[in-house]
Amino acid sequence: MKAREIDILLGTPARLAITASLADRGPLTFTQLRKETGLADGNLHVQTKRLLEAGYLDAGKMQSGNRILTSFQLTKLGQERYQAHVRMLYKVVSGTLGLSRLPGRPLEIGSGAGSSDKDESQVW
Repeated sequence: MKAREIDILLGTPARLAITASLADRGPLTFTQLRKETGLADGNLHVQTKRLLEAGYLDAGKMQSGNRILTSFQLTKLGQERYQAHVRMLYKVVSGTLGLSRLPGRPLEIGSGAGSSDKDESQVW
């Protein structure tokens, strides 16, 4: 796999979490998306803006009582790019991209060296 094959927009944890949440649950308000992803308001704002500018998301406003809520949903392009990214990640973890692993060392996800409980999405 070449680095250029990774979707730069979805290669960051925060934007991948946003698109995954929207792909799984459909349109979500800003507040729902914040709860779903665990991102801080400022980070969520910046990351949704980038996805909006790239055409991966649509945003809309709706009235709820006295409040105006912003909701987000994936565009057709966003769905296609997210699904392609997930397929590529699946190929990486299943070993079908021809990536070599050290003999006798299975690929471990979420554990072992380099793994931590720290939420790295906040740094993007």
